[in-house]
Amino acid sequence: MMNNNEMYNEQNNRGKIKRTGGYRSIQIGLFFAALFLLAVVSWIVPLHPTVSEAEKRELADFPPFSVQALASGDFFDGINTWFSDTFPFRDTYVALNTAFKEMLSPGGTTIHGDVEQGDAIPDQPAPPVKEDEDDASSNEPESVQPPVEKDPPKEIQEPDMTDVPVETLGAILVVGDSAYEYYSFSQTAADAYVAAVNRAAALLDGKANVYDMIVPTSMDITLPASVRKNVQSADQRKSMDYFYGGFSDKVHPVDIYDTLRNHRDEYIYYRTDHHWTALGAYYAYKEYCAARGTVPADLDTAYTKAEYPGFLGSFYFDSGKKASLSKPDTIEAYIPKDTNRADITQSDGNPLNWSVVTDVSTWKAGAKYSAFIGGDNPWTVIKNPNVTDGSACIVIKESFGNAFVPFLVPDYQTVYVVDYRHIHKVKGDKLMDIVNATGAKDVLFVNNISATRNSSLVKAIANFVG
Repeated sequence: MMNNNEMYNEQNNRGKIKRTGGYRSIQIGLFFAALFLLAVVSWIVPLHPTVSEAEKRELADFPPFSVQALASGDFFDGINTWFSDTFPFRDTYVALNTAFKEMLSPGGTTIHGDVEQGDAIPDQPAPPVKEDEDDASSNEPESVQPPVEKDPPKEIQEPDMTDVPVETLGAILVVGDSAYEYYSFSQTAADAYVAAVNRAAALLDGKANVYDMIVPTSMDITLPASVRKNVQSADQRKSMDYFYGGFSDKVHPVDIYDTLRNHRDEYIYYRTDHHWTALGAYYAYKEYCAARGTVPADLDTAYTKAEYPGFLGSFYFDSGKKASLSKPDTIEAYIPKDTNRADITQSDGNPLNWSVVTDVSTWKAGAKYSAFIGGDNPWTVIKNPNVTDGSACIVIKESFGNAFVPFLVPDYQTVYVVDYRHIHKVKGDKLMDIVNATGAKDVLFVNNISATRNSSLVKAIANFVG
């Protein structure tokens, strides 16, 4: 038999076990209640954002229903994309996650986000796929585009940043007061992109010239070599060689990589944002004119320079408003003297009389990149009253094209701008329809290199081409 002390200890232990079990039951209950609440909140449609301030883009739309989309599985894929892209309070979660990582891994150089494992870049591109005779306007065999002649690199003294520590925490590299985006190559997406551009050129053979410009990111252009050599980001020069080598001889590549490298000591990319500046876009515009065989408009005489300070871009917000990136950029814009009017069709279908370059001095710090052509709209038309030769160009772009478009105004009577991500919201016309309707003789694809690895964006381009 147990004595009194033993009985007391036994009862005390049982009480502790009951209390511990009670606490655990409460913890488990709270955990599942939180999960249930999160699940309920995630399906409240009005709470799903439509725009990401951090990424400066419109988020995915809920997919329209159709029997064809349901049968192919595209409808459910679209729901999955919409759900993950527009999760309630996504920008807040990103900022909190980044801040937490920064507390765990403080350092002079930090990388935020997720670095994707890319494919190895093949030394040789796949040969262009031949179009069916019914689709192509020419039955001549297509040949691989020969390598593009490149200017010799310019010797530029770069700062030695060998001693700057590097920590891999994700997809944004922060070095001092500047940030850079990692790049990974996707062969599947690259081949699909090349196929879409080649198809556009085949469909428009004899109707319009097709040009393609792939814009490198600052990682390969302005990041000092002393840091870049230790960063495991795919070689953008080799990637572009793959793209341009895979284009058919009906596509005119506009290779701007070396041109931008030769100006890497200038303000051609923002420090706090993933976009290039207007000056970087102007150097690319000059290469486009070289591909066309035309003389570029002079930066000093054809445009009026404007400056809008106080810009904080996507890197600043994606990094959780990191203190080292809090020094704002300045939007330097060049307003075409011929006209500053742009007729925009917004995503809701409503027309808007706007400006080619808008004064954004009083706008929020995160919105100032929308100074260029009003940001990302499905359809924009710019008419130059001083050119009457009927010339027209169609620019097929994402947000990198915004800073580029103003430089085209002096060269054409009409510039048509298509954001292939949103054009379906306001019109069902394909590329051939728009070429036939406008009589445009030049079609230019402008995409930053990160867009060419995104399978959903490449699919949107292919869908627009038709």
